[in-house]
Amino acid sequence: MNIRDFPRRPDEPVPGGLLISQLLWVLAGVLFLGFGAFLVYEQTQRGSLDLAAMSLVALLLAAGVAFGVLAYRLFLGQRSARAQLTWVGLIAALPMVLRMGRYSILAAIVLFSVALMWVPASNRYFKVVSPKPRKRGPVPPR
Repeated sequence: MNIRDFPRRPDEPVPGGLLISQLLWVLAGVLFLGFGAFLVYEQTQRGSLDLAAMSLVALLLAAGVAFGVLAYRLFLGQRSARAQLTWVGLIAALPMVLRMGRYSILAAIVLFSVALMWVPASNRYFKVVSPKPRKRGPVPPR
């Protein structure tokens, strides 16, 4: 395996808002993992591991891993990572804003990161680094 085969970050300079968003996604992934681990610790100290708490732990851990992997892909400049982070972030953050008081700081970080990925400077960056494939027209008959 050659070092040139590994994906690398594009040479195009990253806009400041997108760089902050990339760092916040990594932070959100670490915080999701930390809150999941803390919830496990909290439940084991009480001596009760109920299904609802374990479901929330599984959701937090899965979201933390997903945010970490997708943040790496965003760091590489992949347009699809931006779309996936947007959807996963909105699906994970909106219920937390509405119902879970303790986790609202996580939701605020995620929603702010989503907003930073879609500012005009970030849109121009992705048009240069990861352009959309051209649509092909219908194939003419022979």
